[in-house]
Amino acid sequence: MSAKGYGGLPRPYTNNSFQVKLGKFEQLIAEVTQQDSEASPEERRQYINETLRFDAFCDHIRSLFGPDIRNQDLKAIYRKITTNPDAKVDWSELFGYFQSDNEEQEQIVNEEVSVFTVSKRHRIGEAAGDKKRRDTIQCIVYNPQYEIYLTASQKGVICVWGAKTMRLQSCCDINESSWVTGVDYLPSIRRVAAATERSIAIWDNRSKGKHPSNFVIKPLEHSPQCMTYVPCNNNLHEDCILIGDDEGYVNLVTIAAKDLNTKNARIDKKNPQNLCIDPATLSYPIQSRKLHDDWVLMVKYFPELKCFASCSPSSSVSFVLEDVERISDNLPIRQTIGISKGINCFAYCAKANVIATGGGDKVIRIWHPHIFSKPTGKMIGHLFTIIDIAVNEKDQHVISLSTARVFRIWDIHTLTSLQVFTDNEERPGEKRIHCMVFDDKHERLVTGCSVLDVWPLTRAVQDTMQVPHTHDRPITQALFNRELNQVVSVCSESLIKVWEMEVGRQVYQIAEAHGPNVEVTAIALDKTGYRLASGALDGSVKVWDFGSGQEIRAWSQTHDPEREEDLSVTGLMYCLIKDQRCLIAMGWNNKLKLLQDQQDGDLLFVMEFNDIYYWPQEPTKSSPGSPNVFTRSTPLPEIGQGSAQITSIFKKDDILSTHEICCMDILHSENIFATGCSNGNTALWDIEGATVQRVFKLPGDDSSSNNSSRESGERTREGHRSKPQNTRRVNALKFLVHKIRRPDPAYIKKLTGHVSGTNTPTGSVKADNAADKGDDEQVDQSEDSSKASQRESRLSQMEEDKENKEDVEMKNDDEKGGNDGEEGIKDDNTGDADDDEEEDIDPQATMIVTSYDPLIVTCHADACIRFWTLQGEMVKRVSAMTRKQGSPVTAVCADLDCHVMFTGDHKGYITMWDIGKFLIDPKTEERDAVKQLISWRAHLTRVVTLTYIDHMKGVMSGSTDGSVRMWYAGTHSHGHFMGFFGQHRPWNIPNTERTTTPVLPYDISERPMKPIKSKSARQKAKPVQTYEYPLIFNEDRWQPFRRSAYFQKPPKPKPSLDPEDKKFFGALRKPQFYNDHLEYVKTTDVDGGAVFRSLPVYRISTPQRMNTPAIDFGLSPSQENQAYLFAAPGKLNRASPVKDLGRRRTLSRLKANQQQQQQSRNRKTSRLTTGASGTTSSSLNSLPSPRKR
Repeated sequence: MSAKGYGGLPRPYTNNSFQVKLGKFEQLIAEVTQQDSEASPEERRQYINETLRFDAFCDHIRSLFGPDIRNQDLKAIYRKITTNPDAKVDWSELFGYFQSDNEEQEQIVNEEVSVFTVSKRHRIGEAAGDKKRRDTIQCIVYNPQYEIYLTASQKGVICVWGAKTMRLQSCCDINESSWVTGVDYLPSIRRVAAATERSIAIWDNRSKGKHPSNFVIKPLEHSPQCMTYVPCNNNLHEDCILIGDDEGYVNLVTIAAKDLNTKNARIDKKNPQNLCIDPATLSYPIQSRKLHDDWVLMVKYFPELKCFASCSPSSSVSFVLEDVERISDNLPIRQTIGISKGINCFAYCAKANVIATGGGDKVIRIWHPHIFSKPTGKMIGHLFTIIDIAVNEKDQHVISLSTARVFRIWDIHTLTSLQVFTDNEERPGEKRIHCMVFDDKHERLVTGCSVLDVWPLTRAVQDTMQVPHTHDRPITQALFNRELNQVVSVCSESLIKVWEMEVGRQVYQIAEAHGPNVEVTAIALDKTGYRLASGALDGSVKVWDFGSGQEIRAWSQTHDPEREEDLSVTGLMYCLIKDQRCLIAMGWNNKLKLLQDQQDGDLLFVMEFNDIYYWPQEPTKSSPGSPNVFTRSTPLPEIGQGSAQITSIFKKDDILSTHEICCMDILHSENIFATGCSNGNTALWDIEGATVQRVFKLPGDDSSSNNSSRESGERTREGHRSKPQNTRRVNALKFLVHKIRRPDPAYIKKLTGHVSGTNTPTGSVKADNAADKGDDEQVDQSEDSSKASQRESRLSQMEEDKENKEDVEMKNDDEKGGNDGEEGIKDDNTGDADDDEEEDIDPQATMIVTSYDPLIVTCHADACIRFWTLQGEMVKRVSAMTRKQGSPVTAVCADLDCHVMFTGDHKGYITMWDIGKFLIDPKTEERDAVKQLISWRAHLTRVVTLTYIDHMKGVMSGSTDGSVRMWYAGTHSHGHFMGFFGQHRPWNIPNTERTTTPVLPYDISERPMKPIKSKSARQKAKPVQTYEYPLIFNEDRWQPFRRSAYFQKPPKPKPSLDPEDKKFFGALRKPQFYNDHLEYVKTTDVDGGAVFRSLPVYRISTPQRMNTPAIDFGLSPSQENQAYLFAAPGKLNRASPVKDLGRRRTLSRLKANQQQQQQSRNRKTSRLTTGASGTTSSSLNSLPSPRKR
């Protein structure tokens, strides 16, 4: 039965036909989700998002079950497939019978959005079209009626590109001396109009020929800067264009087809192929009206509003939206917009009925077309001037472009950034992108610079191909709360966000934490995890309840408002001093302060840390067996004195005045903390004494305390400190305490029943292998006694306050903290314990913990990572091997037991290190003691914070790109991207059963890189000969590379002097030079390390010359030996007496020359024999002749 039998409706399904449709549906789902593939679910999900389009998926489903399938049901299935390819899809979901029981899971997946696939960008052509020259595209226009792109280059080349074929259709050079500023298509007269800085050119793109004739309208009163086509003329062969000039005028020019003829034109003298038309001869005069006080940068016409819009960099009248009729009449303008720094570009979205503007203030504002009193929204994110804006009508997205070639995609309704990508392609010519246009029909973005590029649009579920985005501003710091399993992050604005670690969702945020527009610069968490401290740019410190986000107490420093001083807080740390919770704050123009976080009231300022330090000057030690003749000292003492005496071995210095503090970390077990400085030094501080314990100086640092202020910056009268760019700056540091945990054998025996009724240890054993620490000598000064007494009084007052307060919660916390810090073995009578008590035993309490000496790792700006002991000895220095070498190391973290370490650098790379073997024996000389495991690109910009999450085996990284990301660092998949905080889907944890290809975020294209395991012969380390200074000059073995060296007599040995006499006379001879390192007493000690050696001379015998075949000229044997010196004679005529006489004369002349040469050689030989000695004669006889050599 046909369809007509059912009233025009499609034929209903039968049982068999519906089974066939279901089979095809299941087959389609299996092909789309790649169920037979061996790829991981994450790899399949990425492939589906890149290849499967929503429109194509809907067409396939509707071809099976008809067009009545609702879009809502199709979207639900599409989201389900693209999110989890392993999810089961039932046919009932197509007809709306499936209802989700878990509403929370439905909110995880957001609607599909459009993102630009940067990797699929392709180039259409050059800016100059078919002209072989470098040029720059100034403007691009898309004509949907003819499906063409019009481009105009700066030097006057106009090109027409096909939108379907993406090929060049026609090209023309208008041959104008001025630059092109605008282009558009005139449909009525079917020509292309281009505006230059002095004229208006009209080109017929349909004309054929190499040199077409163009009509040029000039001269104009002002210089045109932009133009657009206006469809406001009802005549058939007339078109109107709007032109904005450099004086703020908007001009309406009407061009009729009858004006473009040779009768009204004259030939241009400079360019004969151009026909000039006087503006006064046009059929319609040019109408103008001044709307702006500055240049008109852009003018557009909106058919939906029947209005035109123009913008200008003027601050008074930046944007105008009016009817075209207002140009000809003098009626007042309805509304205008005035913005500081003006408006450079704008775009209109007809579907959302909003106008987006952008300019030099780097802010995109959304306006209603009829309400200009206040923008409906603002979008902030660009760091450079916005030069162009386009609109995606279908998705209602705004596309903005800045001068740094950075594109941002914005959602008009939510005013959020959906995607950020950059044009980083290296190409010849101009790299700046001047213009762009979005093609709604073909869903692609076309940009113009020195080339014409196309960026295709892809439909995908949000967060799968989105650039990670956590904050709108660069990340300042991010911390992990182990107690509550949450993360807190701050950026360079007054905003604190708290995230759930398990899913990455935001729990709450604290807006304007320290006041409007006051940047939060530092945060810290206490041991309990319920207190959060934050410091701001204005020097204020606040304490928050981490669970609720409520402010508990605050403290701010009073300062003189007239005095400009840096009051920002750069670092915060919690510590315990005599069971009192305190805060160590760093900032306020390089100061360290101690604040008490008391139970009631605000924060209490306790004291400032004493920065007085005494630099020890240890004398140079020599070996006891031999005198050190190379020690630099005064050669002669003063008259009347014996020897120079060392009067003082300490030098006093104020550390905070000469060292700018950059970072810090605390070691609670030793009650100390360390600070890294800008000059590369590290200071160790005592918390209870509030004094400097030790300063670690880099090896080779010849700067003493008196000139260190010159390196780190000098204070000015206003209290400012200059910040020089030091290549050895300490960007981050951390204490490393290596621990090895192993099960307690006694507890294992107890569980298995081998031991009963005996005391078994259930605590932890802490074996400290630390060496005995020697106390440094202390110098008591009278000027420091008053400060010490003040500190003691304040600390005693804190202790009294603690005793007077009866807080049960604080006591319980202190008792728990004390139990956690106990060392040794705890013995319990477990024989009489019940089974219920055994179940409550902490698994960590049954482990034997071996702890090693703590070390300090510092990350420097010279790309080096240095390891220090607490005594100030540098034991190791390493550098990461990444794809971009020499990048400063900016962040460091480690796991709980310090088996592995992670470092981040300025280029966004994260490097994983194996340090467990090195921390056991820091004095080891093995090259692989600190081994680099892998490195990967985590961000495109600087990594500012790193944190290792032990229970997830992941690394949390924060960067200046505004994102906080999670990376899996397990055994199988190092550098696997798990997600970012703020996404709508759960973490992507890789499959640990098999090794898979690591998943990368959308903005990263580099795969993780492992170091080279096997080294070639060139890469292997070769033993380098070391020399002991001073170097030895061995004159006996030094000979010049010339022949006369063999005939010289050996030089007589010079008389040697005693060491004392040699130094004495050397000081008298050259008192102004210090050359002790070049002198040495023993001149024949070759093993001491000779540098200048003799160059070897090899005697190589010259091979004999090959004899040419002899030619018989009738000469005697003596003449034949010398015959090669002369040319071969020609044939002689024996019958001629004249020629025969000439031959005899030639032979006699040759014989006389030979005799003279033989006599001269004999005389030379006799002189050498009589003048040389026996040894010389023998050596001379052994040498070959000069000719043979």
